[in-house]
Amino acid sequence: MPKLIVAILTNLQTCHDVIHLWEELGVPGATILAPDPSFVMYRTNATYAGVRFTGVPLAADFALDLKATLEAIERERPALIFLAYPNNPTGNLFAAAEIVDILRAAPGLVVVDEAYHAFADASFLPRIAEFPNLLVLRTVSKVGMAGLRLGYAVAAPEWTSELNKLRQPYNLNALTQAVAPLLLAEGALLAEQAATLKAERERVHAALAALPGVETFPTRTNFVLARVPDAPRWFEALRDAGILVKNRHGVHPLLQHCLRITVGAPDENDVLLAALALLK
Repeated sequence: MPKLIVAILTNLQTCHDVIHLWEELGVPGATILAPDPSFVMYRTNATYAGVRFTGVPLAADFALDLKATLEAIERERPALIFLAYPNNPTGNLFAAAEIVDILRAAPGLVVVDEAYHAFADASFLPRIAEFPNLLVLRTVSKVGMAGLRLGYAVAAPEWTSELNKLRQPYNLNALTQAVAPLLLAEGALLAEQAATLKAERERVHAALAALPGVETFPTRTNFVLARVPDAPRWFEALRDAGILVKNRHGVHPLLQHCLRITVGAPDENDVLLAALALLK
């Protein structure tokens, strides 16, 4: 079993550094592939890095279209594939067996982005040694430490040694380095917070699903994606009530009239659900 190395990167630059790796390695005409819709920064950072991006549309229920994905891998021969696990902004968890098929078919690096791992009850981290082309990304932003801007990558040393060459010398500030170990040592508290949010997620999901004209989707994150009768109007009404959600309407054809609603503390969710009950 190969020795594993954890490379600590700033959360804001993690995706970009992985993309930039391919420029530094001199891969001509490098292509990045990802499901679509997914985390918008995959496409954006590919553009910033001057790398071609190919998006593979998800199915209508936001599942991976495995056949289309494997065909795209064969056609495009991507140097880098991003898979958000669970996916953002749809919230669903792709089938693990399908990700394994992608890992086996990919000619390059496959990044499994586990930003929401605390809420997913699933991870590819234990399988790093099984796949030499697998890199797992994580962040502490979703477990109460968003302000630290801290993320990390886990992969075989052949990958992390190359990534370390690209890190800026001051990519982690001293405060983050001092605070992060103290907070991460509170594993029981972090797990308790995640459990509360998962329970609240089910409550918010059920309440949304009970509203007339609202369609909700399975989620393994700390947010719920809901298709509502009029997303722009609902977004404005919630904003006027002091509640900010993400309006995904117009971002992608599969996200028409969809709002992405983050699950908060119980009292915050009470305010949200009361406001939603007033919408017609």
